[in-house]
Amino acid sequence: MTTISKELKYASFEYAEETKMFSISDPNGNKIELNKVYAFAFMRFVIRMAQRNWLRTKPPQKREAQLERMACEGLLAEIEEDADHPDQTHFSYES
Repeated sequence: MTTISKELKYASFEYAEETKMFSISDPNGNKIELNKVYAFAFMRFVIRMAQRNWLRTKPPQKREAQLERMACEGLLAEIEEDADHPDQTHFSYES
């Protein structure tokens, strides 16, 4: 049967299909071997951590900080110019 392996700078990964063992080793000779049940649990853990970091929302920025940043970049002046443009349609709603 085949063996799937991946060599990195500080670790190597190996999966032996014949024994269904997943191995992680480092250059110092330390090695961890996981059977298929623990290897699956480890992969679920890794995927959860990746999704947690990927899907984490950024804390909302305050509106003043955004306006200040836009003013520094010169974008605020362009927005204010567009607001007073004669071709701009203005809507008003009466209650």
